[in-house]
Amino acid sequence: MLTVNDIKRRDLIILTLILFIAALMRFSQPGIVEFFHDDAMLSTLAQEMAAGERFPVTGINSSVGIPNPPPSVYVMALPFALNSNPIVAIFFVMGLNVIGVGLLWLIAHRYFGRTIALITGLTYAVSPWAVLYSRKIWAQEFHTPFILFGLLLGIYGFWESAKRSDIETQSRWFTRQEWAQVFSLPVLLFGFQIHFAAWALTPLYAVFVWIGFKRISWRAMALSAIVSFLVLAPYIVGFWQTYQRNPSQVRPSAVSTLATDDSNFSSQSLEYLLYLATGFGMETWIAPQQQSEMIDTIPPISLWWIIGGMVILGTILLYRKPMLVFAPLLLIWAYLPAVALIPQWAGVYPHYFIASIPALMLLAGIGVTWIAEIVPLQPNGRSIILVAFAFILLTQALYWRGVLRYVDNTDIRYPGFTIPLHYLQNVESALAEADDVVVLSDGMAWDLNHESTVWPVLLRDTTTCVRTLIGDGYAVFPAGEFVALQAPNTPQDGIGTLYQNDTAQYFPERRSSLGYTLYQWGSAPQWEGAEITPIEPVHFAGNVQLTGYHLSENLTLLEWQLPQRTVGLDYQYGVHFYNTAGEKIGQRDTVFWHGRHWCEGDRLLTWIWGAVPADTAQLQVFLYELGDANQPRYINAPTIDITGNLIGDHAIIDLPE
Repeated sequence: MLTVNDIKRRDLIILTLILFIAALMRFSQPGIVEFFHDDAMLSTLAQEMAAGERFPVTGINSSVGIPNPPPSVYVMALPFALNSNPIVAIFFVMGLNVIGVGLLWLIAHRYFGRTIALITGLTYAVSPWAVLYSRKIWAQEFHTPFILFGLLLGIYGFWESAKRSDIETQSRWFTRQEWAQVFSLPVLLFGFQIHFAAWALTPLYAVFVWIGFKRISWRAMALSAIVSFLVLAPYIVGFWQTYQRNPSQVRPSAVSTLATDDSNFSSQSLEYLLYLATGFGMETWIAPQQQSEMIDTIPPISLWWIIGGMVILGTILLYRKPMLVFAPLLLIWAYLPAVALIPQWAGVYPHYFIASIPALMLLAGIGVTWIAEIVPLQPNGRSIILVAFAFILLTQALYWRGVLRYVDNTDIRYPGFTIPLHYLQNVESALAEADDVVVLSDGMAWDLNHESTVWPVLLRDTTTCVRTLIGDGYAVFPAGEFVALQAPNTPQDGIGTLYQNDTAQYFPERRSSLGYTLYQWGSAPQWEGAEITPIEPVHFAGNVQLTGYHLSENLTLLEWQLPQRTVGLDYQYGVHFYNTAGEKIGQRDTVFWHGRHWCEGDRLLTWIWGAVPADTAQLQVFLYELGDANQPRYINAPTIDITGNLIGDHAIIDLPE
């Protein structure tokens, strides 16, 4: 049995203080938080789930294309069920991580003692990296509280329990320790699924079972296996569906595509672990292209090396008898994820080790407490050590305040800290009365381009139609009033000039010359480009209509009428050129405007630059989808008559002689 420390009233006062500091660090200036592509994609899925529109069995795609498990969506659906404003979900993430600080304090207090818990809790509460990774809608930023809870259940259930023979003869009802054994693995599996990197901590459960084997309740383990399967079941279904649809998307070799070093081994993961332990290195993540500038503006404090030294000391002290039982647990928890990535089989990023930060802080607490106990002139010596370490932590809290000022006021280049949310909220407020918005950007793909993902989330409650139009190849003419929102990444020589008028409202992005510009339109602008020849509308399946065309020496332009928004319908279109003899003499293919951007009544122009054969006498126009592993490579959208009867699989336009 373990030595267990009870919680006294004064301990609750200390816990309240630690939670207050943790909350102050995380909730302070919530508008200075990123809301970028991954955050918006996850928010989209969570909003749709909260609204009852879908029950996802996978999450957003990972960086290598493999779909993530869905628990991250399930977690985020909770705040979005209350309010679709992302700031509510951000507060939820911050709150979860404050709870995580409390869970770490509870583990440290119950099994390591009051002083270790105090130091551990304070260190985790103010750690710059822990705070950075506690504040936004990013899956890896909210898995740690679940993992901490699973670890607490594992220690309590497997190591505090009575021997197996005593448990199973006590009562036919489960004891509290048995219930902890039931839920430890499901909670851990739920947390591990939130981000793939956390799976490196799976051996922690084996440590619980190994050390607590004589205290295992097999009836609890049987129930735990059932609950664990239920936790994994949605992703098993989703993974199988993905494999059936596209086997190459779930290939195991995909992870190697992110390897960042050609050598066989790299110490980069250990370097990142050192950063997370000490607080150094934030410039490598926040401003990777402006590291010297950030260091000059908000220099880290050399005293932080003492925190790293305490982590190392705490690791060494695990050999001591009172700590020995926890050595396997803490060594795996703190170091295994980093050690596992020393071989260069995948890319390495500091957020892969977020779940190890609490273990590093606990090791620091062990080291500081030991120093405080052995210094002379007790009890004054002990107080001096604790106050001195608290001062070091205060410098980290002040440093974090400097980081917030820096990211809010500095034009940080991508892939550094992206535009803080409150700048986007200024634009959102200006769009609150708009029912129809055209976002002008450099891309329209939901899974690739952040503008097309962010604005439908921010405007979900206020705007009926939010579309993203890219710089060249497309122009849309809404049926009624609309607002054109020109994003900072809009190409300067693109179609965006079509939507400019004298109603411009400018919203700066930090202190740079970039920003968002709004243009109010009472009706669609006039097309002043190539003259369009109207044709009898050709109806494609889904009520997409081809209504006109233009051909010139280097331009093929088509006019369309669009139906309502159709998420997931991502057509390609092709134009085939035929001469008078019926011979195919050329072809042009490109991406059609994605169905998620359509609004009923929209007039759309699409064009392709490239030489048009001089003797073209007929155009054949195809709308088609790209098939997957179980379908033909090209799936043509049929053409239909006004009664819905099938005519063919393409439109034919005979050109005048």
